[in-house]
Amino acid sequence: MWDCAVIGCPNGRFNAQKSVGRVSFHVFPHPVRESNRFRRWLALINNPRLLRMNPLNVFKSARVCRRHFGPDCFNGMCRNLLPIAIPTLHLPEVRPVALVQPMDAVGDELERLLREERRQQLKRHGAVGTPFDDEASESGKRPRIGVTLMSSDVDEAEYSIGDRFFDRIIAFDVEEECDDRSLASESRISSVCDESYGLTSFTGLVMSTAELDTLKQVEILNEPPETLLNDSPPPDDRSRVPIEKGYEQLVREFASEASNDEQEQHTQRKEDIVTNNEVKPLQDDDTTKRISIQECSKAPLNEEFFQKCRTDFYDCPKNVLAQNVCTRIDPFDACLSRKSLENTQHVFTYKIENEGKPLTNQKSSGRCWLFAALNCIRIPFIKQYNLDEFEFSQAYLFYWDKIERANYFLNNVVDTAKRGEPVDGRLVSFLLSDPTCDGGQWDMLVNLINKHGLMPKKCFPESYSCEASTRMNSVVKSKLREYAKDLRKLIDNGASDDEVKDRMKKQMNEVYNIVGICLGIPPEKFTWEYYDKSKKYLNIGPIRPIDFYEKYVKPYFNVDDKVCLVTDPRTSNLYGRSYTVDCLGNVVGGRPVLYNNQPVELLLDLVTKALKFGEPVWFGCEVNKRFAGKQGIEDLDVHDFKLVFGVDIQTTMDKADRLLYGESMMTHAMVFTGVSVDPNSQKPTKFRVENSWGEDRGEKGYLIMTAEWFKEFVFEVVVDRSIVSQDVLDVFDLPPIVLPAWDPMGTLAK
Repeated sequence: MWDCAVIGCPNGRFNAQKSVGRVSFHVFPHPVRESNRFRRWLALINNPRLLRMNPLNVFKSARVCRRHFGPDCFNGMCRNLLPIAIPTLHLPEVRPVALVQPMDAVGDELERLLREERRQQLKRHGAVGTPFDDEASESGKRPRIGVTLMSSDVDEAEYSIGDRFFDRIIAFDVEEECDDRSLASESRISSVCDESYGLTSFTGLVMSTAELDTLKQVEILNEPPETLLNDSPPPDDRSRVPIEKGYEQLVREFASEASNDEQEQHTQRKEDIVTNNEVKPLQDDDTTKRISIQECSKAPLNEEFFQKCRTDFYDCPKNVLAQNVCTRIDPFDACLSRKSLENTQHVFTYKIENEGKPLTNQKSSGRCWLFAALNCIRIPFIKQYNLDEFEFSQAYLFYWDKIERANYFLNNVVDTAKRGEPVDGRLVSFLLSDPTCDGGQWDMLVNLINKHGLMPKKCFPESYSCEASTRMNSVVKSKLREYAKDLRKLIDNGASDDEVKDRMKKQMNEVYNIVGICLGIPPEKFTWEYYDKSKKYLNIGPIRPIDFYEKYVKPYFNVDDKVCLVTDPRTSNLYGRSYTVDCLGNVVGGRPVLYNNQPVELLLDLVTKALKFGEPVWFGCEVNKRFAGKQGIEDLDVHDFKLVFGVDIQTTMDKADRLLYGESMMTHAMVFTGVSVDPNSQKPTKFRVENSWGEDRGEKGYLIMTAEWFKEFVFEVVVDRSIVSQDVLDVFDLPPIVLPAWDPMGTLAK
């Protein structure tokens, strides 16, 4: 049974839920005949285990499954890889750092290989009688092309494999070259080095045992491996056998068993399953041993335990008091800290002068991301057009999001089917679990506005299914799952791309009708009539929504000028890198959901700076942790759970661990409209937050958030690029690292 060499792939060696269905695997390019493409594969896949292996062993034993290749990588029958194919989909991050393996990690085996290959090369160049340990040249020194540097001298020098970090890398001197004469007189070994590390090859000097012990590393030289492997002796000199001969013999033997054609393992997987599930007769001691192991691994609760817990509970008067209170009122209300309530005042050092009116209410829908964004956009719009109050139509964007997102889901279904993803695999199962919902991300809003524009709420008001979307969503979800089955069946039967697209158009026509029935269909053009603050009558139109945005909104709030910064402190996701999430989006061909991961302190500083300039800030957080809903307080000390329950919750793990263990994720989007700063340090202490839950909570719908709460439960902010430093903006130009669809950073604000 083959395993995919790409780290994190569902078909990888460490994936417990790997598919047992039909999966295609492909062989690496030949490391000599296709050395450039071989190095390119290594660079893209970026698996440290492969980088440590002999190139021949990679060619023989490593495989890459079909999901990592785009449709243009296959021939017309969509079965075999083209000779120029490279993996481009669902790949891990590529680190531009030259890896050097410490000799003590490689052990005696590498030293033995070094000695053996040196002997072979000495034999090739007619120096068979040269003693192995006689390493000095006539001058007593051997020039080295590679230069060893400590990690402190090179940016990003540490390269981790598991829990191990290497403290040395190689700085490559590209100006020094090795001619044929020096090649003949100097003994070297050859291997393959990743081009992504800025090197053309990976060649180690053959050193004596003393030198190996001293350097504890393999050095990098500027000599391509093909020079040595293909430097064959004259045909008539049979005493000189090139290294390539033994190498090629192994290659030919292996090539007879595998090629770049797809390696279908369906039968093998079935046999493995049958073998693994065979019921073998057990001896008596085997049965006893198995029962003993089962008993040791489980810890059932018995009556003695229950009696002890009951006695201990009622022996503590505080438990009895807490029970009397919490059985009569909301337990979280019982935990509210009176001290926190007394210290909370809705007064701020800096506050946006003209906050938008009226306060909005998303009601029983998951449209907070739309409400928060439109609340940001209306603030400069109200100021520019001298209005008392104004709302953009949330229903308008909600309508187009339903249409576009259904189409995005169907395209994901087709894409995953062509990748060979099984319907019961983790990815497709995740997509089918919620084909469409109300929640969203900032980049999804940008897609909708840039494609469909905006319009005033008076020109396309709310409907029942806007404010309570559950019923409409249930109809759309049911049809989308049905469509997914039809499309996968169509693809399995070998339908052409045109046939699949025609089927999708018919399906989308039905979705259009369902959404139009529930939400209404927005007008193609509208006329907006209004009074300004001076009670002067004005009107705009007839005009298309996209033209309304371009002409009347974009000059004062351009969504393309805003950037989304996130903070994900998990060790697997580095700061200063860009990330995206597999299969996350809403508009086919639109802007991808792109995250720029930065420390939370930077997000705090940028939000404070924006508010001082009078600009509102869209942000995403986990709203219900340490939150007094009625009072509208987001404060780590607002609840005293330990006093009531004897245990603390929600903050007992750090932010990274909460993400890893499913205890925390972004769930809601709102708007910052004010901030207070410490008079001495000028650091933020609390924020004013505009919510979209009506005026019943907090200070007439506005919440207060402490800076400490921000650090723990805010995950992303959107600010104008003009206040962001260039080094942070440059991160958006890096190739994004693709997180799996189920990653907590892919959750949607609702």
